[in-house]
Amino acid sequence: TVGVVGGYGATGRVVVSELWKSSSWEIRIGGRDLAKAKAFAADFDQRVTAAQVDVLDSNSLENFCSQCSIVVNCAGPVMLLQDRVAQAAFHRHCHYIDAAGLTFVRERLLPHSQEIADLGLSFVVSAGWIPGISELLPLYAHAQASARMETITSLTVYFGDSGEWSDNAFRDTAWFLRRTGIHGPRYFCKGERARAKVAQSSLKLDLGGRIGPCRFTMFSIPELDEVGHRLKDCDVFTYSYLPNLGIAVAASLVALLPFPERFSVRLLRKAFRTVPLPVGGFVVVSVKGQSQGQNCNLTAQIIYDKHRDYWINGLILATVARMVSNHKGVQPGVHFLTDVVDPVAMMAELRKAGIEQSEKLDSIAEAEA
Repeated sequence: TVGVVGGYGATGRVVVSELWKSSSWEIRIGGRDLAKAKAFAADFDQRVTAAQVDVLDSNSLENFCSQCSIVVNCAGPVMLLQDRVAQAAFHRHCHYIDAAGLTFVRERLLPHSQEIADLGLSFVVSAGWIPGISELLPLYAHAQASARMETITSLTVYFGDSGEWSDNAFRDTAWFLRRTGIHGPRYFCKGERARAKVAQSSLKLDLGGRIGPCRFTMFSIPELDEVGHRLKDCDVFTYSYLPNLGIAVAASLVALLPFPERFSVRLLRKAFRTVPLPVGGFVVVSVKGQSQGQNCNLTAQIIYDKHRDYWINGLILATVARMVSNHKGVQPGVHFLTDVVDPVAMMAELRKAGIEQSEKLDSIAEAEA
């Protein structure tokens, strides 16, 4: 049985629907409002049932998890829930999958990682779009480039989305910014953190196709930092889409000043509403290196359409849940998504699930032409 906490929310609905279509499992929709859970469960057959669960009540969570073998957490915000759902899943010996986590859940569970692994359980956090695909695609592109190039010199990640986020997502963003602060521009030189030059901190680039010209600022998250630490054969640069200075100013103000939470959420939401992206979101990776004495560039990308933020997060969670249940390439223990799966195998599963991913290899001369 798979239990989806927050199962009638926007992301939870996608997870339930995808698992119902792609498996024969029993699925429990968990949420505080039992009437809403039952109303959503009525859209399916008898394999889908509803259960009342209060994520802030440990007894309620323990009871819900005791009836599941896999728990998918779609509730939020992380700043409020912290590791409550993960701890209940651990106590009841369930696998656990979380789109968010913001490193916090993994940090709290790491002391139990060996015990979780000994139980044969997989706890996978940061298993959504950003973080999640934002780290998986770079590792996938690096693996593909390694198979086609003799040497790799650099890997650059460009990511962005439309900002169609829930209030909980903005609450988590504000909390995360206050917790981590704003760092100066940095990249990874052969696995070691290095200070970037001012000229490298922002750039304007035409990614072509459906994305077109964009402005970027050098920015990373802890999960992407781990990718930088892992890739010791090249330099790693990460850039976030920056349509205007308003977003950078809003993020800096929230990180540095003790604004009330509601004001921070309004400030961030207003800034993100100005994002004029022609697509819903994207992660594009450029890997430069040499093959047979020729300079080459491998580009890999995933783009999703507008208003499909929740769809892509839910699809990724459902795919990980299937892989965990089928014991298909997901290691036991407590991990970020990219630490627990083979990126090539995981990308193949995501393509089967309906995520469009493309790549191409060009010589540098051809690309410039």
